Amino acid sequence: MRKRVLLDAGIFIHSEFAEATVEKVRLGWGGRESVLEVHGLKRKNPGQDPDYQRQKDALFTVGRLIREGEIEAYSSVEIDFEHFRGTAPIREFNALRGCQIHKCAPALDRSRFRKTANFTVFIAKGGKKDRLEGIAGEETQTAFLEWLCSLDQASVDALIEHAAVIGFSPFEIESLTKLDWFRLLCKRSQSAENYPDVFHFWTAERHGFDALLTLEKKLPRLVAGVRTEKAKQIEINAAVLRPLDLLAALGISEADSVPIRPDQFYKLYEP
Repeated sequence: MRKRVLLDAGIFIHSEFAEATVEKVRLGWGGRESVLEVHGLKRKNPGQDPDYQRQKDALFTVGRLIREGEIEAYSSVEIDFEHFRGTAPIREFNALRGCQIHKCAPALDRSRFRKTANFTVFIAKGGKKDRLEGIAGEETQTAFLEWLCSLDQASVDALIEHAAVIGFSPFEIESLTKLDWFRLLCKRSQSAENYPDVFHFWTAERHGFDALLTLEKKLPRLVAGVRTEKAKQIEINAAVLRPLDLLAALGISEADSVPIRPDQFYKLYEP
């Protein structure tokens, strides 16, 4: 059965397995030797965590399953913003190359609440690293999510009452009525640094997706802990899965091989 899955920003970022490099080639010409720089690609160095690398390697299988229609993959504008913060993507040896990625609305559209002409601030996470670099403001992702968590019921009711003026969609109005779901998970996460991941999971839950796909370890543990609380306060229907967990859910026990080999130079242009 096809699974509908929201991909978080880390999935898009780590689907890029190649990085640019230059190889120096010595050439003899007319009795003289010269050095020519050839631009190409090499595989990114694996990390120190073998399990994390296996999860990333499994993205090639995830990509194949998306192309074959076994997985219906989604992104959202908030996830796209996170992806924009990185470098320009390299298409060669990208695990998601050729995949159709559908767009879905975030649980709440931040632009309804925060307006700014400063795109750099608007797409910023607004966490500790950004603040150290002087990037801060109520328009950042984390500041907005902290504000959502601070709203009392009277404020939520007022937002719903003025939904037509603000321009909320019926989907967003329903999200506001379910804001406690998001706030509970944020509270359990114990840090505003984790709020964006919780928000993406909330988006997956609101759309009735089967799962949020992530490489992170914290969010799956957080959700598992809330599921097992004796005093159950919210119902969680979506799953948080890492790539190998998603493959297991689809009955796949062995991931595809990675098509880019370590320590090999790949020319950008072949003669």
